[in-house]
Amino acid sequence: MLAFPTNNTFKRCMNLNYRSLKDKKNKMKKKAFTLVEILIVLALIGIIAGLSMSNIGSIFGGSKVKAAQQWVNSTGEAYVTSYLTLVGEYPNSLSDLRTPPSGIPPFVKRASDLNDPWKNPYQYRYPGTNNPSSFDLFTSAPDGKVIGNWDTGN
Repeated sequence: MLAFPTNNTFKRCMNLNYRSLKDKKNKMKKKAFTLVEILIVLALIGIIAGLSMSNIGSIFGGSKVKAAQQWVNSTGEAYVTSYLTLVGEYPNSLSDLRTPPSGIPPFVKRASDLNDPWKNPYQYRYPGTNNPSSFDLFTSAPDGKVIGNWDTGN
């Protein structure tokens, strides 16, 4: 003969299941973060990020110096040397690279291409003071350091 659980046994089983579900929900609630805790963590992350960002300008400032060195030692020299090759003489100024004599396409299309990373125009001198048999291309960094296409011995 089969024995069926009595009413009391069934109630106890259901009660245990209900309690265990209720306990699980309470445990889950206890493991969650409150909104205040999350805001405190975000504020701390913001403070740390702000402190670390104070040096970021010097990090990217160094790349601007390298970009200016690259321009005066390769790109700018290539423009001026190409002008010399095609026209037969050095340009009077860097603006001549935008408007060469008729029949020769411009070497530089935008005036901004002749500006350094700090948005100042590159300087050109022919004959050069530092390169007497050639030309000088140079600019100045915000700290006053001159960046030119001549050997400084460094």
